[in-house]
Amino acid sequence: MNTRERAIRLKLKKDFVHYAQKCLKIRAKDGRIMGFALNTAQQHIHRLLEEQRAKTGRVRALILKGRQQGCTTYVQGRFYWRLSHQKGLRAFCLMHIDEASKSVHHMMRRFHEHCPFAVRPKTGLVNTHELTFAKLDSSYQVGTAKSQGVGRAQTVQLFHGSEVAYWSHAAEHMS
Repeated sequence: MNTRERAIRLKLKKDFVHYAQKCLKIRAKDGRIMGFALNTAQQHIHRLLEEQRAKTGRVRALILKGRQQGCTTYVQGRFYWRLSHQKGLRAFCLMHIDEASKSVHHMMRRFHEHCPFAVRPKTGLVNTHELTFAKLDSSYQVGTAKSQGVGRAQTVQLFHGSEVAYWSHAAEHMS
């Protein structure tokens, strides 16, 4: 890699907003596949999470939000960005129903399939619930909260729980 290419890679690694615009593709409400430019709600969430990360070195957030504001898209994009740049990270997303789990998994697969080849991590295992990056030893899994024991016996660094009020076994999952 030359100096210019290294600078580009470093900017993509350090700046999620830039990475999202250049490397992530989303499905718009009209069905088009397009670059991921953060909307106003996503920018607000991003600013607050980055402030927290700068102060504490980590992010912990409970986000109460309206429907269709792009919070899940933002979180999934952020997870893909982190997983594709760091070794040994595990992300787990727990959704309230199967349809939501499938939708979130398709979103992650779209990010991966459309990511530019030069920055796309080498794919390992891919199935309906998991996507792994072989050389990074990083992985992404999705589960449905209606299943007892889902997500147990795992150590995860990135967690996204959606629609927690509708989890069938919330107490067990939270333990």
